[in-house]
Amino acid sequence: MISPHPEIHKEYPVSLKNSFWDGFFASIQAAIIDQFITPLALYLGANNVWIGILNFVRNSFVSVMQVHSAAITRRVGSRKRFILISVLAAALLWLPTYLVPFLCGDLRVPIFILLFTLTSSINMLATPAWASLISEYVPANRRGQYFGWRGTTLGFVYSVSMLAAGLVLCFFHGVSLFWGFFILMAAAAIARLVSWSFITRLYEPKWQPQQTDYFTFVEFIRRLPVSNFAKFTVLASIFNLAVALASPFFAVYLLRDLKYDYLSFTLVIGASVFATLVLQRYWGDFADKYGNRKIFLLNALLISVIPFLWLFSKEMWYLFLIQLIAGVGWAGFNLATANFIYDAAVAAKRERCLAYFNFLAGLGLGFGALLGGYLYRHLPPILGSSFFGLLIISGLGRFFAALAMRNNIKEVRHVEHVRLRMLLFDVSGIRSFGLLSRELLFAAKNLRPRKSCGK
Repeated sequence: MISPHPEIHKEYPVSLKNSFWDGFFASIQAAIIDQFITPLALYLGANNVWIGILNFVRNSFVSVMQVHSAAITRRVGSRKRFILISVLAAALLWLPTYLVPFLCGDLRVPIFILLFTLTSSINMLATPAWASLISEYVPANRRGQYFGWRGTTLGFVYSVSMLAAGLVLCFFHGVSLFWGFFILMAAAAIARLVSWSFITRLYEPKWQPQQTDYFTFVEFIRRLPVSNFAKFTVLASIFNLAVALASPFFAVYLLRDLKYDYLSFTLVIGASVFATLVLQRYWGDFADKYGNRKIFLLNALLISVIPFLWLFSKEMWYLFLIQLIAGVGWAGFNLATANFIYDAAVAAKRERCLAYFNFLAGLGLGFGALLGGYLYRHLPPILGSSFFGLLIISGLGRFFAALAMRNNIKEVRHVEHVRLRMLLFDVSGIRSFGLLSRELLFAAKNLRPRKSCGK
């Protein structure tokens, strides 16, 4: 429960500033871990099945841990203390996660998967607590604007870090990839430690959860027929499953099937990441105005089309363009999804709602990756690659999940009414162009010389 005393709000601007710098260095770590863990697994000798197992084990275990996140926070007695313990432990484990597998011979791939799963789970364990704490610093009607700005700014950091990591691997490819990956993992560990130092400076409002704020996961699921948030959680998880059928294997397709070098791989994958993170501020204004539901529905449909566009060409610059378009969709979808959770869950129950959402979302990602790994190996080639069949199945799954969300999810805030078609015109700039053209025509008409009435 948040303390009602107004003086605590004086601490919020300072905490937001420290939270930004925490995010700055956390983005460096995330860029390395998120985007280069599959290339690292391939370097260690993993095949398509192992890549699927890596993503399944990691996401599933992270999900199971997330279910217990709120209970652990309650036992620790402080969201901030729980975050600090989690982040520090993960930072100290990144280097051993990389080094230990080299001592294990033929078992280094499964050992790496187990260590990476452990480190990732600890790193993300306190995510619901972090989101619950940070969301209190920002008023509800400004979350789209603030988190959009934050996402855009940190997106540049993430993108530059990803490009730098790709250049490091490109340089060491002709020397020793061992040292290239070692530098990346060391940088991830150091960045997370610096991030931890800024978390120590966050202010935590008085927080005392009540017994009435507690509800089990089973109780959460039982409310599925009547709960808007429960429906959203389940359908978003199905959407994640459809995405994960293909997403872990883009790196495999680019590096092994198309034989891309690390720089080309970084440019193609980084295009989506860059567009996703730098466009969140753009989508934030529309989310505040029209509601988060319309924004994530519009972008879910766009994301559903992306897999089919990969079928038409293998040229790097074509795939780079497709990834930029994908990034536009993911920017709006990620921002609106996160803000929808903040809106739908009251502050006292927000951490537990986030934990259950992350649990189901992680299960979707895990089982999607496991099924995708199996299908990648057994699907017949389409246009010369089994990956294309995976893309088609993933695209269809995304579309049907988006359609189900459209029919079952309601907006939770009072927002300006607009039809989806007009929203599309608005976000693309077509409506603004039309209004500007009408105003120019009206002005031109008024500037015409008029005939004299006295003649």
